[in-house]
Amino acid sequence: MDITKHRAGPPKPWRRRGVRQFVKFGVVGVTSTIIDWGIYLLLTRYAAMFYLTAKIISFSVSIFNSFFFNRRWTFQSKDPKKLHQFSKFLVVAAIGLGLNTLIMYLVVSRFKLHDIVGLILATAIVMFWNFLANKFYTFKESQA
Repeated sequence: MDITKHRAGPPKPWRRRGVRQFVKFGVVGVTSTIIDWGIYLLLTRYAAMFYLTAKIISFSVSIFNSFFFNRRWTFQSKDPKKLHQFSKFLVVAAIGLGLNTLIMYLVVSRFKLHDIVGLILATAIVMFWNFLANKFYTFKESQA
């Protein structure tokens, strides 16, 4: 009987690859969110741009930050087909943008809540979609 294996107990959650990836994805997500929200607030508060147009622009800009750091750091992809991977990432991001815009529309125009509430809800909900879709679709080859 291997006593050291027995004493170690169950694996700690942060040692699991999926948990580490989700935490890293969260860190990258925070930086992408800062970029997204910063641009959104500049466009809506200082350029008086319509909130949905501003959201599409801000979300689109943050995609590049997200792809670069998730590819290199979160999922540590070595796939040489970067353009193919980026196109898959864009499909996931486009669906995320659709969800994000729909949530913003519902919260602001239908439920008549403040746009910041919409930003928070949209970000939280779309984060789970983005993580799962990128892990199992965009960076699938990196998971082997």
